[in-house]
Amino acid sequence: MADDLKAALTSEGLPEDVIQVAIDGGWTASAFKNSVETQTELEAILDETFPGVVLTRLQKSQIRAVWASMQVPAASISPSTTVASSAADGSWVESFAPKMSSSKLSELKQQFLKSYPSEILTPSTLPSLRLLSLAAHQEAKHEYKWIPWKLRMSDERASELLISRPAKQPRLEMLGLSSLILDEPPSIEISDGTMGVSGVQRILAVRDTALAMVGSAHLARLKAYSSKFVHLLSQRFDPASGLRPPSISEAQQADCRMWQCIYALVSDKGWTLNDALHEYTEVRGELSTLLQARPKPAQVKGLETKGKGKLGKLMATAFASGGGKNTGKGKGKEKGPGAGKSRDANAPGRHISFVKEIQVGSERKGLCVQWQMGRERLWE
Repeated sequence: MADDLKAALTSEGLPEDVIQVAIDGGWTASAFKNSVETQTELEAILDETFPGVVLTRLQKSQIRAVWASMQVPAASISPSTTVASSAADGSWVESFAPKMSSSKLSELKQQFLKSYPSEILTPSTLPSLRLLSLAAHQEAKHEYKWIPWKLRMSDERASELLISRPAKQPRLEMLGLSSLILDEPPSIEISDGTMGVSGVQRILAVRDTALAMVGSAHLARLKAYSSKFVHLLSQRFDPASGLRPPSISEAQQADCRMWQCIYALVSDKGWTLNDALHEYTEVRGELSTLLQARPKPAQVKGLETKGKGKLGKLMATAFASGGGKNTGKGKGKEKGPGAGKSRDANAPGRHISFVKEIQVGSERKGLCVQWQMGRERLWE
């Protein structure tokens, strides 16, 4: 190491006798490199490094050049690493978890089957590679977040979506280039029309397997939570009660809220995930509250009429309910100005003055009195 320091000082043109003073003092290349952190501090130790030597300005600059050349490799690597790490930690751009290697996946499967001999891993029960990678990434960093339902799928389901996935078409407008570069993960549709309780049960089961495989929690505790969740979601109520179970979207919101509370105990209070799951599954009642029965929407009377012309039939019913029937007993047709009119004082429209004509521009148009009384059903 002393020879390295001597060679470096000689390459800058420092005299041999001056170099020998530093070598005799025990200075090496690594010691000289780490003696100070800045060039300002280097000026203060020159008298100690070269005792008894009066250094000229040129010689001092040569020594500073040697020290700076020794700092270049560390300076070129450290800032880039620091900038990259700070950009990764302080960035708002969310990226996917690193892809798990096949060897790591095989190791997790073997460990899972060893820990839970009664469980069977098939393509329909094995979590997808993306789901496992995300769960393992959260477990490694201890940064737990709720995993959306649309990303919870088995390996078999992920393969089906990948096969049926249409090829991306290049778009030149807006951010077409970024949409081609960035990969969009496969996801399943979560809605009341496409999913039932059995679909929710499969989503919860594949999530339980993923968390158990990466070692986040015990499978029994995860299954206890899922069992209670499905039980509350699948309740049936008497039609006379006017109640209904939660919808699929409401169930997803409840699951999100529950796991936010569970992870809050883990990250803020230092609980284990097993203890937090037991707390919210067996002790506290938040899950029952979030999945409690909802009131059914009130049905409008008359809208349940089947067939065509529902609006017309509803209007006809409303008009008919406000009018009475002609109870006159006269037979045949009457003669005179009042011919065809009922003599019943309670006849509909007898005590009402109807608008018979209106002025439209320069014309006067007549209005149908029979239609105003509800006798003519023009809507049919």
